[in-house]
This record gives sequence, structure tokens and C-alpha cells, in this order.
Amino acid sequence: MQLLCTHCGSDHYKKNGTYRNSQPYQCKSCHRFFSDNPRKFFYQAKAKAIDMYLNNVGIRKTARFIGASPTLIVNWVKDFKQQLAQQVAQQAEEMKQEIPEIIEMDEIYTYVKKNGKEQLYGLLMLGEQAALLRM
Repeated sequence: MQLLCTHCGSDHYKKNGTYRNSQPYQCKSCHRFFSDNPRKFFYQAKAKAIDMYLNNVGIRKTARFIGASPTLIVNWVKDFKQQLAQQVAQQAEEMKQEIPEIIEMDEIYTYVKKNGKEQLYGLLMLGEQAALLRM
């Protein structure tokens, strides 16, 4: 049986010492470390657990379905939350750099109701700034 990198699937790796009766390897393609011990839970199981959590399935029921402990499911959810927060912060930083100084809006019209007599409101958001629009 050929050993493959658990991150990128490459078969180019080198041994990297020993750790707790296990042989760690370093992938030459992605430079990440992995072990010869088989994984109990693959990324698909973690993704399924996160999906179940986001769809309001309880932690205990998710753990029973996946075959993991509830504590492990909670740890996966916490890790997912941290990764998501980092991605949102990175996207916000990128968006901040792309916000224009001046925006010109010309001939914008939305047809809501013929002969509508009530006032219409909208919210214009640019980064961290917001303005209330009335029509």
C-alpha cells in the first residue's frame, strides 16, 4: 500500500524523525506534515458535522451520526468559527482598499407600486459607513 499525503495526495515525501511510536512525514509538494497512522475522521466527516450543526441538528445527535464524541464536534465547530472569522477579516480588509472616495448615482429608479403615496426607504452601505435613503 502506497502512503499518500493527507493534504494534497502527493506521493513525494520524506521521513521526519519519530513521534510517539509513529512515523511522521513531510510532503515535498505542499510542505505539510502527516503521519502513517490512519485518520479516523476525514475532511468529509468534518464538513458533514459542520453542515449538520449549521442546519440546527444538535451536537449530541451529530456526534452519534458521525461516530465521534460531542467534545470533538464542538472543537470542529470552534475551529470552523475561527477559520470563518479570519476569512471575513481578510475579505473586509480587501474591501476596505477597494472602496472609492466618491460615488455618483445617476438616474437610478425603482418601480415599486404605481401611484404609491407612501415614502420608500433604503439603506446605502459602503464599508463601515451607512446612509438612509428616502424616495
